[in-house]
Amino acid sequence: MNGKDMVLARYEIRLSGLGGQGILTMGRLLGQALALYHDYHVTQTQSYGPEARGGASRADLVVSSEPISYPKTEYLDLLVALSQEAVASYAHYLKPRGTLVIDTELVRQTPSNLFLGLPFTALARDTVGVPQATNVVALGAVTWLLPFAKPEAVRKSLKASLPEKIRAANLRAFNLGYTEAKKRLGAPMAIPDATDGDGQEEERMELCNIMADD
Repeated sequence: MNGKDMVLARYEIRLSGLGGQGILTMGRLLGQALALYHDYHVTQTQSYGPEARGGASRADLVVSSEPISYPKTEYLDLLVALSQEAVASYAHYLKPRGTLVIDTELVRQTPSNLFLGLPFTALARDTVGVPQATNVVALGAVTWLLPFAKPEAVRKSLKASLPEKIRAANLRAFNLGYTEAKKRLGAPMAIPDATDGDGQEEERMELCNIMADD
């Protein structure tokens, strides 16, 4: 069931791509929806290159049911990559059970065959008729994949943030991404139980044991 209320332990998301793809806007819309309309604690940090367009760009979100002690991402539960460079730069930050989502038109190589993909750019260009709405198509897919994200809340975030003249096209883009993800990517992702940890702590303990043995 998508959009159900869930107790979340620390959940880390990175949205990444190139300048001009609307990555920072995508992060702001998702973060706003999760904070204002779901009552989660959310931090957002962002990074982008000096180039106005074409440089690396990313927006990081940390989401939790509890207050967040450290605002930056460390080990990603979800990485959305809208460029080949983003996959190369950030895939190794994914947790072992983390999920990689790519734009299949722009990303040709992935570190493994464990990923989810849709042609976000082609959908925005060919179906919505607005190539600049690629980020919102991807946002729709992310909303479907996150079982704790309510689509109506993200639509509210879109309506509240975007100018009226581009609102209708972006709502079409969002609905398209959501529908295509539901049809082609299967069920929403499984979220680790807040009481079970994320497996990262076990890895740290194993590493400590190896170092102690040395």
